[in-house]
Amino acid sequence: MPMTHKTMEDFARSCGVSRPTLSKYFDDPTSVKPATRKRIEEALRSSDYQPNLFARNLNRKRTRAIGIVVPTVTDPFYSEMVSRIELRLRDEGYWPIVISSHGSTELEMEATRTILSLKVSGALIAPLGLRSDRRTLEKLTQTMPVVYFDTYLEGGTPFVGNNNAQSVSTIVDYLCRSGDPPVYFDIPHVNHNSPERLNSYVAAMHQLGQDPVVIGNTRDYTWDFERIGYEQMEQMLGASGLPGKTRGLPGKTGGLPGKTILCANDRLAFGVMAAAFAKGLKIGRKADCDLRIAAHDDHPLSRYTCPALTTIAQDFAAMAGRSVETLLALLNEDRANVAPKVSLDAALVMRQSA
Repeated sequence: MPMTHKTMEDFARSCGVSRPTLSKYFDDPTSVKPATRKRIEEALRSSDYQPNLFARNLNRKRTRAIGIVVPTVTDPFYSEMVSRIELRLRDEGYWPIVISSHGSTELEMEATRTILSLKVSGALIAPLGLRSDRRTLEKLTQTMPVVYFDTYLEGGTPFVGNNNAQSVSTIVDYLCRSGDPPVYFDIPHVNHNSPERLNSYVAAMHQLGQDPVVIGNTRDYTWDFERIGYEQMEQMLGASGLPGKTRGLPGKTGGLPGKTILCANDRLAFGVMAAAFAKGLKIGRKADCDLRIAAHDDHPLSRYTCPALTTIAQDFAAMAGRSVETLLALLNEDRANVAPKVSLDAALVMRQSA
């Protein structure tokens, strides 16, 4: 039966080391002599003792914890990013603390205050963007090392995200080469990614000698992209649905200005595809299909739509890895390895929808 120790002092006495030496070991096992480390680890194996990390952290200026804030953890994009960041931080000996702002300004401010109160070493934040309280986040960046990922706020805080100019131009070029030029289905501009992607679409179309066509209601602030995609697509197709198969599709489907739709992100495309299917449209790149639909992100569920969604794959692994590496460089005061803005290229993923 393992020995029981209630306090760090009790455990230190049982393994014959001082309390400061034991505390030093728990901070970094390699910081104590090999013989001392062996003695402590042998004692740990025969004991049920676990250090009270919370109590020990209260006595530090900074903990070995890192705050992670995202707009929502229910979106598989952010779930994937958080998972990768958590595992990388654990490998580096840090304790990740994840907080969701649930798309709310007030909850993002609360998350920022919580991170400050926990005295974390640093933070990795995907800010809301348009609805972020800039003064609150600026206060955080002045207090500890912070890296923004996926989206950013104007200023000098390091950022790691997608190269929207490269990614959007890549998929526009593919769609123009493989069929009708794309109509761009926009979303509310909740952060900097939305206008960047729109501007990239317009520039790419002009470069290819095509007229850009933009649809979608961008006035209402919402993160509920699947819903607005479905509702707006349903409205554009009209209550009567498809111009039936017997009549064909001479160039327009209902109120749509084209047969190829490029959605601002995959979540919007999910709603668009569902509405098109409900109206009897066949989606795909074959000759007998009514619409081609493509999007951006390579959301983890994109390969499981029916048909599977053609999209642009953001580099999750590189984004998570570079974000953590940048924060670690800041923590180590290694400014030479901190780029103010890292824009990662994305890759085209051709599936059956376009």
